[in-house]
Amino acid sequence: MIKRKNRRQTRWWRLCSPVIVGIAVVATVGCAGTAPITGSDGKPIPGSIAVREHVHVNGRDQGVVIRGNDRTAPVVLWLAGGPGGSETGWIRSSLGALERDVVLVNWDQPGVGMSFSAADWDTVTVADFVDDTIAMSEYLRDRFHQDRIILVGHSWGSVIGLMAADRRPDLYSAYVGVAQQVNARENDRHGYDLALSAAAARGDRRVVRHLTEIGPPPYSPERGRDYLYLFQKVHVYSPHPAPEPSFAALLFPREYTLLDSIHVLQGLLKGVSRVYPQLNDLDFERTIPSVNVPVFFFTGRYDETCVQNITYRYYKALKAPHKEFVWFEQSGHNVPYQQPERLVREFRDRVLTRKSL
Repeated sequence: MIKRKNRRQTRWWRLCSPVIVGIAVVATVGCAGTAPITGSDGKPIPGSIAVREHVHVNGRDQGVVIRGNDRTAPVVLWLAGGPGGSETGWIRSSLGALERDVVLVNWDQPGVGMSFSAADWDTVTVADFVDDTIAMSEYLRDRFHQDRIILVGHSWGSVIGLMAADRRPDLYSAYVGVAQQVNARENDRHGYDLALSAAAARGDRRVVRHLTEIGPPPYSPERGRDYLYLFQKVHVYSPHPAPEPSFAALLFPREYTLLDSIHVLQGLLKGVSRVYPQLNDLDFERTIPSVNVPVFFFTGRYDETCVQNITYRYYKALKAPHKEFVWFEQSGHNVPYQQPERLVREFRDRVLTRKSL
């Protein structure tokens, strides 16, 4: 009887396993796309663009989601935070209104999400990301037949974004630094002191003990994971004047397969621990005292991750053909997702109205 039952189970598995495996494969790598941009009649708006695709840039296939009501509108390349982060999900859920005015390009940087296979985290450098940013900018400029595009960098994206704008001002009609990073060593020591002090005040003895054990930054590449712990605690102990965006929205937009979502997590863990230590000597006040494009800084009043007063100090000294600084009084580090309506309004009223555009 037992042998007969085992034979039936074996036969059942042989028959059903291909189906089960097929379902798992489809769930992991299939069923992703982006919705068309439709008018009041429910039909796609003529001349609009809404695509999720891989483009061949700098010798590798890289994932982008490109959306806009009018494909002839100014092109905006959005550089997400990280290193190794993606903001496609957050942008889709929070900044859709911007698609009425621009062609908004969400690019998964090499090593994350849709572009996971485009980078080797064991060898990739900050300079590689800057090179890719410039190459993607050239691709978008040529594809959409524009003289220049607008570059937006959030957090880590503001590091490679400002570097790209400094190297190739001919590519950009404007640069927008959202939560602009300026001086990594000063910034991260501030975050460490804040987290240690706040943890002690709350009686979080385990956190105090761990922070004391790892000591203040900077950390060497061999200790890159200590940055993961530090940044998580800085976020926890920073003021939160407005609701934070949903982590689920970040991980599971309709534009991602399950595998893409897994690669977002893997990219962030690897990027922060392996690339961020390369920024230990970052000091834009010393290396980029001027930039030859119009510059806009959008900064949260309560940002303790990319410390707001360091950014403002840099802004005051920076030389640029045009510059503006906008305080977001109800935001911390995640300005675009804590005050999305205000960001869209300021972007329209300030960045898009510049005559140079």
